[in-house]
Amino acid sequence: MKSKTTTILLTLHYLSLDVVAGAILSSWMFWKMPDGQSQPDGLVLIVLAICTWIIYIFDRLLDNIKSEPQDARHQFHFDNQYYLQVVIIVLSVLGIFLVFFLPEPVIIFGIVFSVFLLVYFHVLQKRASASAYHYYKEIATALLYSAPVFGSSFVGRDMGFWQYLSAFNFILLVHQSILVFSWYEMQEKEGIRNFALKMGKKQTLIIVIAITVFVGFTLLTSIEGYMKKVFLIELLMACTTLAIMLLSKALLPNERYRWIGELVFWLPGLLIFS
Repeated sequence: MKSKTTTILLTLHYLSLDVVAGAILSSWMFWKMPDGQSQPDGLVLIVLAICTWIIYIFDRLLDNIKSEPQDARHQFHFDNQYYLQVVIIVLSVLGIFLVFFLPEPVIIFGIVFSVFLLVYFHVLQKRASASAYHYYKEIATALLYSAPVFGSSFVGRDMGFWQYLSAFNFILLVHQSILVFSWYEMQEKEGIRNFALKMGKKQTLIIVIAITVFVGFTLLTSIEGYMKKVFLIELLMACTTLAIMLLSKALLPNERYRWIGELVFWLPGLLIFS
């Protein structure tokens, strides 16, 4: 029998609030660039949290429209879809209200991103039956998660090569995480189609290792100071995700891999007070 604490943690996990926290901590890391002295705009982080949460809830609800729930997370969203729809409405109203107080560059970025997001959901609806749907969805998800995390902190500020390279690393890290999740899902569920299945186990492992090596190379060549710490954290994230894939026998039961994998994006929090 699950304890009350376990039930609460599971609920927060199914609601993707650990993912939202990861987005905020990661964005905070980018806000502190380039020298580690800059401070984030608290309101921008709040709006980022709201938008991230809306997207994740909406995406699960959309999945349940297209097919029956295939895991505990989707089943949770199916069982609580009415309340979650209310949450989306409340969050949307709050988000729209707060938008008027954001810096102009962030508003412009948000409008452009929203257009791409609407196109994304439209394509999902139209192409859900296409054979390559699941493959392209995972690539698009990596870009759509990453862009607001670093984009909301970069716009209107003077950033250079090393900052943009760290942002590129972050996109790779998100894709690496999604790829490992897909690899686990391929083992858990029969008949599932995803990018890991398309690539195969060997190619998937090669990609995960290649991303880790690339991020390690950026650490070795980066400038000293705060950016060195950023690349170190990104390498730690990459190595942890690689370890998650290699330790599948221990992490497959009870979706332990997913818990640890989503907490990987809490690691940038180590830089908040550095």
